[in-house]
Amino acid sequence: MRHIARGLVTAGAVLVATLAIPGTAHAAGPNVENAYSDQADWSVLDVRLNYSGSVDKITARLRPAGSAESDAPVATITDFTRKYDYSSWDSIWASQPIHLDTLGAYTIDIEATDSSGETTVQQNAGTLRYQKQPVITGYSVTPTEPDIEHKTVTATGDMAVRDPSTRETVPLPGATVDLTFDGNDKTTAVTDDAGHFSASHEVVDGGWTFAQYNGDLGFATGPWVEVRPKTAPTRIVLDKSSLHVTANDKFNVTGALQYQSGTEWKPLSGIALQMDYKDCTTCSPVQSTTDANGRFSFSKYAYGSKVVYEVGFPPYPYTPFIQRTTKADVTVAATATTKFTEFTAQLDEYAQLDITGSVDLVGRDSNDRIGVDIQYSPDGRTHWSTKKTVQTSVGSQFIVEKLPGYTDGYWRLHYAGSTAKDIKGGVSGSLRRNRALTRIKDANASPEPVSKGRTITVKGVLQERKAGTTSWKAYGAKKVEILFRPKGKKTWYLMSTVTTKSNGSFSKGFKAQQDGTWVPVFLYPDSKHFVGDGTEDYVDVR
Repeated sequence: MRHIARGLVTAGAVLVATLAIPGTAHAAGPNVENAYSDQADWSVLDVRLNYSGSVDKITARLRPAGSAESDAPVATITDFTRKYDYSSWDSIWASQPIHLDTLGAYTIDIEATDSSGETTVQQNAGTLRYQKQPVITGYSVTPTEPDIEHKTVTATGDMAVRDPSTRETVPLPGATVDLTFDGNDKTTAVTDDAGHFSASHEVVDGGWTFAQYNGDLGFATGPWVEVRPKTAPTRIVLDKSSLHVTANDKFNVTGALQYQSGTEWKPLSGIALQMDYKDCTTCSPVQSTTDANGRFSFSKYAYGSKVVYEVGFPPYPYTPFIQRTTKADVTVAATATTKFTEFTAQLDEYAQLDITGSVDLVGRDSNDRIGVDIQYSPDGRTHWSTKKTVQTSVGSQFIVEKLPGYTDGYWRLHYAGSTAKDIKGGVSGSLRRNRALTRIKDANASPEPVSKGRTITVKGVLQERKAGTTSWKAYGAKKVEILFRPKGKKTWYLMSTVTTKSNGSFSKGFKAQQDGTWVPVFLYPDSKHFVGDGTEDYVDVR
């Protein structure tokens, strides 16, 4: 005799089942999760079971809702087909449409037997809703593959009420149908007298489109239809694919975005584009959106000798109607410019210059060696001539000392640039450097010849001529050194220091000792004057 386990309905029954006699093994039949009317067809009975092995038989007995468990069933259903598997031990079985004489709600009692012969009986397993059912029929969406020139899709269908016993349907007018487009964009439509509904929508993203009814008669849904926008080929047409600009200047990359329609290319408006360094690892894109004519423009500042930029689509926003893989490269060559960041020139009392300088390249990282010219012009406008060329590194300070100069004039730094390296030369600002000239006029040592032991008088007049003038003037109250070089010697000896009078004159007597040359000199001027001297005068001592 087969073993039948009654459905566990009450807490007491659960307790009895739990407190089984120790040592006695009892195999369990399928566990009835629930039973109910199928959502798509209320006259179809769905039964969900948990089981081990396989399910050999399902029997469903229907009795009017509210009747006693002992009442006789009005229908017994045994024809079930496995419909859906949640797992290898959890599945749903569905019956064929059931025919009953009377509409209403029916309590479902289930008896399920597995392959080992174990049977479970579950009373009150669920309710069959055997009533007239709202249904959506003939639901469709056209087109299912809209393109960029035809983005609007139309969803249509019919609402009807189906009698479960006769399977006949009648239109349902005035019903509100909820429609979903683009996965989450909702709208409604109301059925006409024939139960027909229709709604149009301009597709943004594509995705699932479906219709639902949730009214007084219950809930109904139609099939889900996937809308897949058709992507049009695109191309980016640059006005110029290469540019040559000056470093640190703003440059513009312009062009048009187009899509293909048949054999024709048309402008594509309102689309976001970006431009960034090609194959960048740390991106810094600039953005542009195409105008009504598909035109775009990007602006950046040039840097580096030659850079390749890539124009393409950013990750967002997504546009499903176009192919977003197209790209275009533009090469920007930038001419570096020269900037002198330091230039000083100091003119000493001997008309020699000490110069410091430094040159940088604008728009280029470089420490190359370059030649910088030190140039001179008498008037600062014309006749610039190079007095020395210094080899130095970009960005490094250089120093030139004791460069022979001029009593007055203008100085600047000059770099010729490099065609090979695409560097534009330049010049620094000019500096005027000068001092006042000095001289000792009418310098004389007398008498000539002179007897040994007699007095030799050295005299003269110290004068100055300021820069930009032609007249000499007395230079009083200044120190003048009187030097002597003995005959046959090369060394000059300081014999005395005298101070000039207000008219610049001076005079100093010396005891004649030996033959030699006398000369007065102005050796220690201030920062505004050059050194000066008088004429050397040889005196024969007898």
